[in-house]
Amino acid sequence: MNRLSSFGSSEPKDAPQTSVPKPNVPAVTVDTAMPWSPKIDRPRRFFLPNRYEPNYRYPLIVWLHGDGSNENEVSQVLPHVSTQNYIGVGVRGSRSVDPVGHRFDWAFSQAAVSRCEDAIFQAIDDATQRYSVHPNRVFLAGYGNGGMMARRVSLRHGGVFAGCISLGGRFPSGGGIFSNLAASRNVRHFWGVAVNSPLVSHDDFARDIEMVAAARLKMDVRRYTTDDEMDRNVLLDVDKWMMAIVTGSSSLAEPKENWDSVAVGFSDN
Repeated sequence: MNRLSSFGSSEPKDAPQTSVPKPNVPAVTVDTAMPWSPKIDRPRRFFLPNRYEPNYRYPLIVWLHGDGSNENEVSQVLPHVSTQNYIGVGVRGSRSVDPVGHRFDWAFSQAAVSRCEDAIFQAIDDATQRYSVHPNRVFLAGYGNGGMMARRVSLRHGGVFAGCISLGGRFPSGGGIFSNLAASRNVRHFWGVAVNSPLVSHDDFARDIEMVAAARLKMDVRRYTTDDEMDRNVLLDVDKWMMAIVTGSSSLAEPKENWDSVAVGFSDN
C-alpha cells in the first residue's frame, strides 16, 4: 500500500511507509468562506478542481475532517482523490481541542448533531451559490469520527446525498439514525476500514457489520491491509466508486484487482 506521509506530500512509490501526522496549522486553501448565517459560526474551506469550468456542473464532496484537524483538511485530501473531478468543501468540527483553535473534533449529542447538519446543509448551499454544482451529485464524506458523523447525517437525510463515504469511522448508533429507513436504503455507502485501525477494533467491526446487514443498506465495505485509511490507493478507490455513481456505469464500483482490499459480500443489498 502507498500510505501518505502527509496529506500534501508526493513521495516516490517505494518510499518507506509512515503514519499520517495530524495538521498542526491551517493549510493554504483555494478559497475561503466565512459563514453567512447568524445560526452557524463555522468557517468553511473550498477546493476547486484544476481548470475549473463554470459551464460544467461538478459533483460536490462535503468533507468532515478527522479528530485533531480542521476544515483545511479538504484541500489536503482531495488532490489525492482527484485534481479535476470534484468541487470540495470542508466543514469545521464542533469542538476545539487546542488552546489556539487550530484543531477540532466532533461532538455527538443530539444538539451537536443538529448543529452539524445545519452546517453541512449551509455549506452545500454556499457551494451551490458560488460554483457550478450538480444538485443530484452531492457526496458526504469524512475520516475517523468525521466519517462516523457523515454516516449519521446521511442516514437521517437519505434523499439529499448521492453517496456517503466513511474512512475509518465506526458505524453510528442511536440518535434516530434509522428513523427514515426507507430513504436510508436508497443512499449508496462506501466504508473503508484498515485492518489494523486503532479506531475500529475487530469486535467493533463485527458488531457494526451485523447492524449494516440487519438494516439492509447499500453498503460497499472494504478492509485494507494497512493501519490507516489515509492511503493513496484507498483514496483512488473512493474516486472510482464515486465516478461509477456519477456516470451510472455501475451501482457499486469494484476495487482494482491488485489492491489489498476485500469487498464484503452483502454490499449489493
